[in-house]
Amino acid sequence: MAKSTRNASPRAKRKTEVPGQLLGYGLQYTRLTQLLLSAPEGSFCSMEVLDDVAQEHPTKGVRLIQSKSALTANPVSDRAKSLWKTLSNWVEASHTWDFELTKTIFEIYVSRPSSGAIVKSFTDAKTVEAASAAIARAQEELWGEAPAFQLKGELAEDIAPYVERVFNTDPARVAQIICNFQLTCGSGSPHADVEAIIRNHPVSASKVRDIADHMCGVVKRRVDEHLEAKRPAVISRDEFTSWYSAYVRKTDREMVLLSRAQMPSEEESRGLLPKVFVQQLEIIGLSFEDKLEAVSDYLMAAADRTEWAVRGEVDETSFDDLDAVLKRSWKNKRRSGGIQHADKADDLQGQALYSECMGLSMPVQAMEPPDHFVPGCLHRLADDMSIGWHPTYEQKLNVKKAA
Repeated sequence: MAKSTRNASPRAKRKTEVPGQLLGYGLQYTRLTQLLLSAPEGSFCSMEVLDDVAQEHPTKGVRLIQSKSALTANPVSDRAKSLWKTLSNWVEASHTWDFELTKTIFEIYVSRPSSGAIVKSFTDAKTVEAASAAIARAQEELWGEAPAFQLKGELAEDIAPYVERVFNTDPARVAQIICNFQLTCGSGSPHADVEAIIRNHPVSASKVRDIADHMCGVVKRRVDEHLEAKRPAVISRDEFTSWYSAYVRKTDREMVLLSRAQMPSEEESRGLLPKVFVQQLEIIGLSFEDKLEAVSDYLMAAADRTEWAVRGEVDETSFDDLDAVLKRSWKNKRRSGGIQHADKADDLQGQALYSECMGLSMPVQAMEPPDHFVPGCLHRLADDMSIGWHPTYEQKLNVKKAA
């Protein structure tokens, strides 16, 4: 019997830090997708060029983003290494940038809600003066009161050099960075946050996840292609928008319109038997069951027209287009039927025309409607006498009304 290998090797032991690291790397691609979906026209977004993720615009300035996963710890707590290392890196790199510090946003993006007293005070500081005051409070919290700074020696070794660089750099430069600093927190699911952005666009709710997955894949592929070619991973927002629009046009095109109408009861159907479109069926000799079916189609089509228009699934003018096509088709079938069935009685000619028209299949905005819809729309046209089944339906109904 084979010996179990469970816990046999230390290499089989799970590395608890790996999931967080992998999520952090993958998060940059997802954050880049979020950025491209929201970036202003004419901007360029990048990954691992100016920062983890960045956005540049010719007139609106630069947005530098450090992305944090927060899977195992709070990356923006008062003594978090990731917070002070990020601030230190920005302070150091700012000496070599060729873009304006005053027009640069410094953002820490965390994938889930996270905060800390110091990072909150930095986020709330909207002026240089307020930023300077926030820095002073942070220095007192970590180092103690000036000039003795009695707590400085107690600061953890892993953050001490980063804190030192921030507090000992030109105060005006640091204050400007803090003034333009912002903390952005996701919901805890970066992909769900991408979907939330897309959900605000004019796309079908059922297609949001598919579009989000596709665009995240496109962004990753484009970034990887740039990196493989040893080019900076920069993507134009305008080019991204063209990819996005093309895919939305391709995928967000429902092929079937779903009916939300309820089948009417026999009592409801009987209430419409005096309608003109039912009288049209009576003068060509159709059965009571045929009349009830027609009333059901009429009511359900009317309900669907209203519901689809309210929901924005169909533009109301498309119904006018459909009516025009149905009237043209009726006219052609009436002419053709009059020739083919000229030797038959008028009521039989009407039944033949009715059967032909009830078999019509017409799309609505390139979508297939439910089976009752086109017949119901024909009954609607018959109700206002735009069309009819009996060869002399207008005279017949006028005589009946006069009697």
